[in-house]
Amino acid sequence: MDQRRVVLISNPNAGQGTARRASEVSRFCELLAANNLQVELLNTTAPGDASRLAAQAAAGGATDIIVSGGDGTINEALQGMVGTNARLAIWPAGTANVLALDLKLPFKMEAAAQVIAANRTRRIHLGRLIEETTGAKRYFVLMAGVGIDAAVASVIRPGLKRRFGTGAFWYSGIGFLLRWNPVTFTIEAGGETSSATFACIANAASYGGGFVLTPGAQIDKPEFEILLITSTKRSYYLYLLTLVVTGRVKPGTRGVRYIRDKRARATGDALVQIDGEVIGKTPMTFEIAPETIDVIVP
Repeated sequence: MDQRRVVLISNPNAGQGTARRASEVSRFCELLAANNLQVELLNTTAPGDASRLAAQAAAGGATDIIVSGGDGTINEALQGMVGTNARLAIWPAGTANVLALDLKLPFKMEAAAQVIAANRTRRIHLGRLIEETTGAKRYFVLMAGVGIDAAVASVIRPGLKRRFGTGAFWYSGIGFLLRWNPVTFTIEAGGETSSATFACIANAASYGGGFVLTPGAQIDKPEFEILLITSTKRSYYLYLLTLVVTGRVKPGTRGVRYIRDKRARATGDALVQIDGEVIGKTPMTFEIAPETIDVIVP
């Protein structure tokens, strides 16, 4: 690429939302300028801004769109980038940075700037969710979750998330689990129709908090690894939580099924999240998207 045109989309409330954020962004732009990369800064101010700004930047000829925020901000920006020639770069700065972990991206500002300047890319596949009641489509990078993780995400207070980061998920999750009654839904995948109380339709191995639920999922392969749990017992989920924390959820784990497919469909009345953000309720279809995207990686 002869001439790079770089846009930085920044969430000013990323991470802990500290007063230092503006100075950090300024310093990051200086680091890129030292590597002969001039950057146009665009700040998000409301939900949906990242998608709109990314689409405008790509239409305006941006070759590289750096997203500084967590997985939610990245997912928003992705909606405006898919189908364009713009490449995605990431400066991790959110309460959850699962994609950065999966791609082995550096978290320190100086190292992140060096990776972006080095200009090495990796083509990754995307998932696409289709809301069957409206026909609306939304892309995801990491996973779609049906059931308890979406239910937990729906009750986490934004202030708690900013203060405790991924710890907010576990704090809210344990309390929620103690009073939760599993909701059964139906999922079609792998040529089978199954009842489940949780499904993780994974495009990547990393799940969150440094944990892995789908070790066989690969972000550069056009196939999901789908984890299903059928138990309706709260006690089983408490047991499962101990396995997640100790890294022992894998094929062969009691009560867990794995299916590989390019498509899945969930029906019933269960909440759905993608990349950590609650989208709505089933029925929904999940498929490997026909589009791919290039990401700047170490």
